[in-house]
Amino acid sequence: MCAACGDLLATALAEVADVVTVLDAGLSRASLTARYGERVNSSGPLHAPLPINETLYDAKRGLHVALMKAALQIGERITDRSCAGLAAHLTRHLDEVRRQEWAPKFKKDFQEVAKKAYQATQPPGERINVGECGYVHEGWACTSTLMPRRDQDNITCRSCGTVWDVKLRQRDAIGGAWLAVGFPATIIRALSAYGITIKPKHFENWVRLGHLEPVAEQDGRKQYRVNEVWAVARRMEDRRKQMVTKG
Repeated sequence: MCAACGDLLATALAEVADVVTVLDAGLSRASLTARYGERVNSSGPLHAPLPINETLYDAKRGLHVALMKAALQIGERITDRSCAGLAAHLTRHLDEVRRQEWAPKFKKDFQEVAKKAYQATQPPGERINVGECGYVHEGWACTSTLMPRRDQDNITCRSCGTVWDVKLRQRDAIGGAWLAVGFPATIIRALSAYGITIKPKHFENWVRLGHLEPVAEQDGRKQYRVNEVWAVARRMEDRRKQMVTKG
């Protein structure tokens, strides 16, 4: 392994302790319990462990497996088998690691594992609800709720493994209430849950400019149709993107 590659590996190893600290902070919540309320024939509320965060668990396990494999291969005595301890061990014996034939592959694989671990520590993007999966297999429809991030293109159902296009699911979910009517605030909140962000002042401007017309009135308050608001929002978003592109 060349000196430059060795420096990159040393940098990645040096970051392990901080990343693992964040991973452990998230994983420690698995020891807490959640209160699930009263149950029939029960003397009181039931408690059960909170579900473990599989993303954090897999990230830490990936780090540990990669580090332990390399540490065992160099043959030096290991005194601390934690991720941070193994990273420090490899750093102390970095010259020995660099002389190994497997060093280039280890560097490449470890950097990928370290990258995934770091990404797992980052707060998730805002998620939206695009409805139940609905995939039908042998007469059974999957009822798992799909909650992709706003910037996500595809989402895989954790129950049945079906991959869905987020934009299409967004459109279909909104289509379920296509002809519904409601007050501006209600429509804004409803569309926000499906990833369509509309500011109240923009809604007011669209009404003032004639882009939207009320279709009903209740207690003196005007109501609008969901599909018409969605169509205007999409049109304005497309126009904004065109202006940015031209600029």
